[in-house]
Amino acid sequence: MKRLVPVCVVLVLALTAYMLQQSSTHTVVAQSRQPAGTTHTGKAFRFNKVKEGVYHAVGTGALAVVGNSAFIVNDNDVIVVDDHVSPAAAWVLLEEIKEVTNKPVTTVINTHFHFDHAHGNQIFEPGVQIIGHEFTRRMLLGNPTGMPLYQRYINAMPEQVETLKKRIASEADAAAKAKLETQLQVLENNYASQKELKPAPPNVTLSTEMTLYRGAREIQIRYLGRGHTAGDVVVFLPTEKIVITGDFLTSGLSNMSDSFPEEWVASLDALKKLDFDTVLPGHGDAFTDKAKIDYFQAYMRDVWTEVSRLKQKGVSVEEAAKQADLTKHKGRLPIQGPGVPILAATRIYELLDQRR
Repeated sequence: MKRLVPVCVVLVLALTAYMLQQSSTHTVVAQSRQPAGTTHTGKAFRFNKVKEGVYHAVGTGALAVVGNSAFIVNDNDVIVVDDHVSPAAAWVLLEEIKEVTNKPVTTVINTHFHFDHAHGNQIFEPGVQIIGHEFTRRMLLGNPTGMPLYQRYINAMPEQVETLKKRIASEADAAAKAKLETQLQVLENNYASQKELKPAPPNVTLSTEMTLYRGAREIQIRYLGRGHTAGDVVVFLPTEKIVITGDFLTSGLSNMSDSFPEEWVASLDALKKLDFDTVLPGHGDAFTDKAKIDYFQAYMRDVWTEVSRLKQKGVSVEEAAKQADLTKHKGRLPIQGPGVPILAATRIYELLDQRR
C-alpha cells in the first residue's frame, strides 16, 4: 500500500494539470494584451434580453462601437454576432459579457465585412471560430481599410478632434463643456484603437447556409442573396423566432455604398419566408414590425428609379444625389429631405456603368 500512495498522488497531479490545461485552452478567447482605446466611463453596452439566452448589444455612447452586435448564451458557450468597429470595442464587449455569463465565447459570426461590424475580429485567439460568407473572407483578406467607406470614416477623425477641442476651449457652460470632453475622449480612444487595427478574416466560411447546434438550440446562418454587400448573412434562431440581420435589414436605412439595390429587394423577399417575429438589426433597436421590410423595399425601388432617371438625363452624380426626391417615404423611414446619400447615388451610377 505504501508504494501505491505516491503513484496515486502522481496520477492525481497529472490529471489536475491536464484539466487545468484543457480549461485554459477553452476559456482563453481574446488576445492577452488589452488594446489601446478601451478607456470609458460607465457601461459601453446596453444588453437587451430578447429571449432566454439571446441578447441585443447596443452601444451607450461611452465607447465608439458604431454598429450593434448580439450574443447567444448556450449550455456551454457563447456565440457573438458581429464585433464592432475596433479591437477596443470588441474587447470591452467581451468584458461586459462576463457580467452576464462566465461561459467562454467560442464562435463569432460576421454578418458582413464592413468596418463597423467586423473590425474586432483580431482580438480572438485562433481557437475561436470566426464564421462568415466566402465574400466576407475575401474582402477582409484584401484591403478593407483602403475602401472609400472606411477611408471617409478614419480621415474625418483628426478634424473632428480639432473641432471638439476648439468647442471645449470656447464653452463657458460647465455641463456642456463636460459633455464635449466626454465626446472628445470617446473619439480619441477610437482613433487610438484604429491605429492598432489589423483586419482579420473569418476562418470558417459558407456559401449558402450553415447550421450550428448548441444543446437544444439551433442556430442557422443563411445567405439569402446579394443586398447590403455581396456577402451578407443573417442568423436565424427558428425556435426563438429571432433573426439577426446586420445591415441587411436595419431599423432605418442601410448605407448603400457596396449594395446591389435591385437584387436586395429580391433577397429581402427571401428573408420574409423565414418564420420569425423579432428582428435584431445592425443599427437601431430591435423590432417586431415586419412591415419595415416592405417600406425599405419600396424605398430602394424608388432610389434606383430616381437616380437612374437622372443619370439618363446626363445629371452629375453629385447633382443626382441632391435632386432625387424620396420625400414620399417620410414617416415610414428616417428621410430628412429631398436627395439621397452621395454614396448611394455613386453606387447606382457605378452599377449602371457596368451594364454598358
